[in-house]
Amino acid sequence: MKLRIAELHIDITCDDSIVAYLPNLRPFVADGNSASDKAICHIATGQTITPETAEPTLSSIGDDKSIHLWIKPDECKLSLQIHPIGKTYWLQADRRWQRVAIDCPATADDEEAAYMNDFIMIAFVYSSAFHGAATIHASSVAIAGEGCAFIGHSGIGKSTHSGLWLRHIAGTRLLNDDQPVVRIHADGTTRIYGSPWSGKTDCYRNEGANLRALFFMQQSTENSATRLTALEIYQRLLKATSLIGRDTATFGAISHTQAAISSSVPGYLLKNSPTEEAARLSHKTFTDNP
Repeated sequence: MKLRIAELHIDITCDDSIVAYLPNLRPFVADGNSASDKAICHIATGQTITPETAEPTLSSIGDDKSIHLWIKPDECKLSLQIHPIGKTYWLQADRRWQRVAIDCPATADDEEAAYMNDFIMIAFVYSSAFHGAATIHASSVAIAGEGCAFIGHSGIGKSTHSGLWLRHIAGTRLLNDDQPVVRIHADGTTRIYGSPWSGKTDCYRNEGANLRALFFMQQSTENSATRLTALEIYQRLLKATSLIGRDTATFGAISHTQAAISSSVPGYLLKNSPTEEAARLSHKTFTDNP
């Protein structure tokens, strides 16, 4: 199966029928004629991976699953442990995430497909880092060919604000409600794209728009939009970006991309209440910015 996300291709050694279990991937399945050598990442499924016994470099432990990462000079290895069923899946990749092996089978069932989805997302996030792309925690909307992102921590009101645009700003469409991709192209154009991962919202659009503005959300009883400096944008944007902070290879690539975006795309601190007035303000800012 070939996927096309943010105009980047990844190859996966599984049949297209996997989308029966992962419908979020369906809009991103690429034409079978897409050349393999164009892929930024090749994912081999059903591989045998030797589990690590040393202490991991990084760990993220949740109620339902835990992720452990080992960073070595020539490879990364990652385990995904599912607590309710007591099962662990493994991923192994080179340091530029061009070749990725996972032990999920090519003919995954419903349960295994869910974990394959996690691995596909991880592989895309880090392989795309070397092609001017970064995946951010945001809600993104677009009007015609231009888009913006509402950025902040969970519960800050990103989805609510997108919903206000959809309700009150004519022509608005939702690009993605959790993990849009921002990418700087070779010609210097910065675009924002939908992705197969949109949190709890069923929005999987394989399309993009020129990125016109970034809004960093702050809840308030009053509404205001204050222009931020490039450094302030960079600091806030990096906090909202999926990255492995202790992996110098991917961190260097992603931080370079975010620095370039910060110097070319206007960013604003949006103090807002969940009202039509707030949506009108951010839309006017979006429309009026140079």
